[in-house]
Amino acid sequence: MLLGQRRAADAVALLTTRSQASDAAAQYELGLWRLYGQCVERDPSAALDLFRDAAAQHHLEAVAAEIALLGNGMAGTADPAAAQARVAALAASDPFYRHQQDLLEQIAAAPLPPAEVLSVDPDIRFYSDFLPPALCDHVMEAARVRLAPSFVIDPVSRQRVPHPVRTSHGTNFGPVDEDCVINAINRRIAAVTGSDWRAGEMLHVLRYTPGQQYRLHHDGLPNVTNQRQWTAIVYLNHGFDGGATDFPLLGLDVAPRRGGLLVFANTHGNGAIDPRTRHEGKPVDTGEKWVATRWIRTRPWSPWDDGPAR
Repeated sequence: MLLGQRRAADAVALLTTRSQASDAAAQYELGLWRLYGQCVERDPSAALDLFRDAAAQHHLEAVAAEIALLGNGMAGTADPAAAQARVAALAASDPFYRHQQDLLEQIAAAPLPPAEVLSVDPDIRFYSDFLPPALCDHVMEAARVRLAPSFVIDPVSRQRVPHPVRTSHGTNFGPVDEDCVINAINRRIAAVTGSDWRAGEMLHVLRYTPGQQYRLHHDGLPNVTNQRQWTAIVYLNHGFDGGATDFPLLGLDVAPRRGGLLVFANTHGNGAIDPRTRHEGKPVDTGEKWVATRWIRTRPWSPWDDGPAR
């Protein structure tokens, strides 16, 4: 224990010294530690300053982190307009950001589709063509390199074990991964659900291959004061069979359609969990199924409300 603490202290001292010497890589790494509270006290403001210093030296990951935090406000006040202006400025000379700028223009030009009401009580709606195909592709490609098998922590052994309900691969877009396009998608979801965009959890992407499924479950959480009021699921692709979203207590099956958004309430009006919206993602028969899910709380939420997230 003491040896681990000594090594951590030595690592912090080394990174601090190198950061003060304008080492961009050290500034970026120390910025991550400051943001997530790894080996040091969590200090989002100091993290953002470190990312800015590294970005000024054209450190690519630091540039992306600075823009992400500016847009989502997880290191201060959110200013998505300023974040998008930064993307627009970089787009003039950088193809990576030029592509993001094109996608931002597409989503800004796309009108919000009308709702197809699947159930009045509980509230379940479907929005066709919610997300243009190019933005669906962006989410999948941004997530692809980060996918990992779905695991949970065994409460007895404290070891990672396969998720008993979800047999997919997945990832989420954490504070420094939420680029301006992902941020715009999150805000678009908030617009159709009538929710505060800050109440949404990190966008979570799941990929299902043949035989994989999300077994019957409810998205509500036990023993929390800030409940998941809504679930929003974007279907990102086509070219697969199976994988419908089924609400067995309602006799309702929702067939995935690329770019479509399924929204449903997890709670009654009084905030209590509504058991009728227990649902499952049926097994995929052929091909791959990709979805992006946003769980929306009753009030603004931070990834640090439930412990550090990365």
